[in-house]
Amino acid sequence: MIVENTKDSRKVKDVVATMAIENMYLSKDFINELLKVSRGEKSSEQLRQEVLKKYAR
Repeated sequence: MIVENTKDSRKVKDVVATMAIENMYLSKDFINELLKVSRGEKSSEQLRQEVLKKYAR
């Protein structure tokens, strides 16, 4: 996956790396969603609600 080298995308990269250290790997789709949040295309609350809707029991 090729991502523009910006301050916000580096923060997302750090999050992905931190999760990987804990053996919690993120899908490419979820990484793309995090990038949308970092670019301001979506709020973190919107992403949180989508995740809850997808995985809630």
